[in-house]
Amino acid sequence: MSGGYTGKMLIIDLNNHATSVEETDMNDARDFIGAKGLGAKILFDRLPKGTDPLSPENLLMFTTGPLTGTSTQTSGRGTVVTKSPQTGLYLDSHFGGIFAAEMKKAGWDFIIIKGRSNTPVYIVINDDSVEFKDASEIWGKECLETHNWLQQTEGRVRTALIGPAGENLVKFSAITIDGHRHAGRGGPGAVMGSKNLKAIAINGSNKVPLHDPDGFRKVSKEVLKQIKENDFVPIRKKYGTPYWVKPVNDEGFIPTRNYQEGYFEKGDNLRAEVMQEKIVDGSGSCFNCVIMCWNKSSIKSGPHKGVSLVGPEYETFALMGSNLGVGSVEDVAYLNERCNELGMDTISLGGVLGFAIEAYEKGAINKGDLGSNDIGWGKVEELAKLITDIAHRKGKAGDVLAEGVKIASEKLGKESENYAIHAKGLEIPGYDPRGTFGMGLAYATSDRGGCHQRAWTAKAELYDPELDRFSFDKKAKLIKDIQDERAAFFSLVLCDFAPISEENCVDMWNLASGFDHTVGSYLLAGERVWNLIRLFNIREGLDPTGDKLPARFFKESFTKGPAKGIVLSEDEFQQSLKEYYSLRGWNSKGIPTTKKLKELGLLKYAKAIGLDN
Repeated sequence: MSGGYTGKMLIIDLNNHATSVEETDMNDARDFIGAKGLGAKILFDRLPKGTDPLSPENLLMFTTGPLTGTSTQTSGRGTVVTKSPQTGLYLDSHFGGIFAAEMKKAGWDFIIIKGRSNTPVYIVINDDSVEFKDASEIWGKECLETHNWLQQTEGRVRTALIGPAGENLVKFSAITIDGHRHAGRGGPGAVMGSKNLKAIAINGSNKVPLHDPDGFRKVSKEVLKQIKENDFVPIRKKYGTPYWVKPVNDEGFIPTRNYQEGYFEKGDNLRAEVMQEKIVDGSGSCFNCVIMCWNKSSIKSGPHKGVSLVGPEYETFALMGSNLGVGSVEDVAYLNERCNELGMDTISLGGVLGFAIEAYEKGAINKGDLGSNDIGWGKVEELAKLITDIAHRKGKAGDVLAEGVKIASEKLGKESENYAIHAKGLEIPGYDPRGTFGMGLAYATSDRGGCHQRAWTAKAELYDPELDRFSFDKKAKLIKDIQDERAAFFSLVLCDFAPISEENCVDMWNLASGFDHTVGSYLLAGERVWNLIRLFNIREGLDPTGDKLPARFFKESFTKGPAKGIVLSEDEFQQSLKEYYSLRGWNSKGIPTTKKLKELGLLKYAKAIGLDN
């Protein structure tokens, strides 16, 4: 090992408030890169089959990649890897901010947490010094309040922490990073809460080692130049992700009233330009990033005047705006702030709230379940109260909805599963697949459930003349290729907002580490990661028939907008899924074949879980 990696992993045993240090396996790093991929390898190897995600035996890992904390652009990214309490499957939840870079500078590639403390604790890490401290004073506090308390108590530290939702084991609770960023999807906050761990505060004073500093610096400058010259970066810099509200609504596939429609009549009120005019105060960035896509916002008028936050992002406008019938940026910002401070994922929470309103309308939830809270589309105060109830698991509805829409629909019954919008138990993001069919296949095949980041095809389907957005034609290969590339990229780990070529990624990885990878072996590593996670999920009980979408997308069409009258064809979806399996070298049931696993060096994992190919 000559650079990129620190070569050390910090093992934290909460049962005994003890620590140990292990070497990072460089052979595994060569094959699985880091962050997402190497995290998946360690999780598979160390987590016993069938482990309850909320048991002390589950592992909670904060992971970095070989480019984290370096001079290249967007290198502040990190990843939380664990078994998801929401899906029971593999989970990697990515985050920005500065925490991951600080973790690397403290000397750690990974922090692996196991066990459960008998009392609430927080952990302070200063390079190789680790202290366990009493968290009773901050248990129950909201996220930014906890972050600020840690700054006052421990000095200038970077933080990863949970709010009341994580403490109460809400299945889609987040881990908040540096006060404003979030490892949100799949419930990592609940895993942290199950371990009685309120926060980690970290400070590092070392430099990240590099195999060839001069060569690395040269390529990093090339990457910076390419980012600055990219046509779309100025738009992202000016507006951030909310830029997409207008085109997605105009094209008729923004989630509206729990995915009953794809066009929101008040969508123009949620446009990025309106947000800039009404609530944005300035911008901000994660570690070493010139894009600066954060929007620092505050509400200037109305009943929630003075509320401030970082955001909202596009996904929040979609899931907690149009999806809930909420038509003003101030109201979405208020709901976003409540979600952030209580510590939940806005995508899943928006899906849960949309489900709850429809369930209330159709009698699966009654007013008594809601504590006399008369929720409805666009009813902001009532929705804010329900958000608080969910975070604290207060009342019947709050407790049931804290499980996510899949389990909630199973508990509520009354045909509520017909409008529980999820894939593999994870609520679906802000692109209705009736408007871009490829997103449907991407959701169905995602390794962590309903997720747009594994293969975001929406832009290509809208603007590539070779692609028909209302067809599955050519989508299987597109999605397979993107998934493999993203698996590699999210293992390095950099930000998916940055336009960085595969060639530059490989050059920087080699110059940082001393490896001799090619673009081909880099992409093969991504494919290896994707297949290993598939094996993990099958081991943990995934039925391959679970690669599916909600019935609503096949049976109910929109009544307005450019996608009016469109539904997905079940036959065409299944044919595309079959093509996807074939391209992956999986059998007709979606299980990797012996030939494919041998090609990827994963055969021992197939044998370990008794796969018959």
